[in-house]
Amino acid sequence: MEITIPQYNDIWMDNAVENFYRLMEDSDEEIDMNLEKTELTINAGKNELKHYLSDIIQNNRNNLIVIDKNKKTGEIKEIKKDFVLIQEGKKIDGIVAFKENIYTDSDKSVQEILDLMEKDGKKTCVLCGKTFSKPYKKMQQATYPFVTKIKSLSGIRTYKDGNFYAFKEYHDNFCPTCYLIGIMEWLDDRIIYRTFPGDKTFLFLPYFDNFENLVEFKEEYEPLLNKSERYSNIRVNINEDKTEGTPGKFSTLLCFYDKFFFDIEDANIIGNDWAILEVPFGSVKNIKLRILNLTDSTLGVIKEFIADNESRIYTELIKEIYFFIDNPKGAPVDWDLTRKIQEKLSESFLTDNFRSFARMLLPRKGGRVSYSKETREYLENLIYIWRLKQMGIPKEALNSIKEVGKIVAKVSENNVSLLYKLDKTRTPEDFLGVLREISRKLVGLDFKDLKKSGIQVTTLDEIILLLKDHEKEWKEIRDLLIIYSSMYYTMGSRR
Repeated sequence: MEITIPQYNDIWMDNAVENFYRLMEDSDEEIDMNLEKTELTINAGKNELKHYLSDIIQNNRNNLIVIDKNKKTGEIKEIKKDFVLIQEGKKIDGIVAFKENIYTDSDKSVQEILDLMEKDGKKTCVLCGKTFSKPYKKMQQATYPFVTKIKSLSGIRTYKDGNFYAFKEYHDNFCPTCYLIGIMEWLDDRIIYRTFPGDKTFLFLPYFDNFENLVEFKEEYEPLLNKSERYSNIRVNINEDKTEGTPGKFSTLLCFYDKFFFDIEDANIIGNDWAILEVPFGSVKNIKLRILNLTDSTLGVIKEFIADNESRIYTELIKEIYFFIDNPKGAPVDWDLTRKIQEKLSESFLTDNFRSFARMLLPRKGGRVSYSKETREYLENLIYIWRLKQMGIPKEALNSIKEVGKIVAKVSENNVSLLYKLDKTRTPEDFLGVLREISRKLVGLDFKDLKKSGIQVTTLDEIILLLKDHEKEWKEIRDLLIIYSSMYYTMGSRR
């Protein structure tokens, strides 16, 4: 029996083909199999293939579940991973009972599927385009997550040449080969996930224009993942089972690259492109999809930061930034807002939005964004690699911006609106106007107090000269000044 599986140009199905190949490759059995850039070919006797696939499904069933122990009773039971879209029946003796026959009676189901695969017919599969006689089952979310029972949300969505193509509902036009490939994708223990209990799960699927690179990339990052954890599978450290509790999808992906560049030293393939699936809790599963294409420049900054600092952007920098409450009655840290800020900082970095990154560090009503001296040093190093280096501005020029940041923070002590006014400037002229206003405010301050604070008034002239030399980058200079002004404002408010 020969099975030929083409590249789908579909994010879910191409990852499913890669997983199908890897599961067979990792098995103890030997089979005639050939993976090329755009095609997977399998040659085997049908009987041999039936036992082979049945064993694979049974041996990898644990990838669908986690083991939970009741702390009071000591009872151990299985729990289906929250994002797995295979319906579950009533547990028997704490064992998950899947409603999908291929996971309950593998031998029989695989036999029926292989029998159907041998028969040609007049139907055309909506996913692979091949003809077939009869579907094993209609298309459903268990085999293709983007299909729902709600007509307005349903349809097949494929991705090709940078565009999405949506088709009408053809749930019957789903061949048995695509069913087998799609239903086994849930066994893939290289899907990166982050679950927020009772809310949603984010799944991260890399994609390439060929199978060979996809296989190699997933093999490279596999050691970073712990498949047995329920809510997250990115390990805190590569040799430990404990996993990261990131606040959102962007922080999860940035955390992944932290680990990848830090721990996988001999990586040949680095994936830039990701599909992020949002799988909600509840009975109606409207799966949201976001495509994120990271630039080589952004990945280069992560790599250089790790090489220069022997530390990581999310783990040692963003994760260590907190929102402190002014005059707290209880806990000094607003953890909900802290997580939102950490997530937004991660998003701003990954999408190369320095403006948004800077604004996240501004003081807010009722509190301030704060971080340690060590974190400030990491932040300064990131700013240099991410922005100044690209702008062609020497690191020494940062001292002028830092000193003006001290001035802005000082004059904003009793009037924080000046800092917000600086943030809202939309033209170079507006920016210079606010700098002149800051200069006038200095006149009313006590000279001894300024000297005691280490403020060098002449640096205002230096930043104006910097603006003239780098007029096109005035926005980045403004945002750099906002970061340092916010930093020194927070430091001053803690005295």
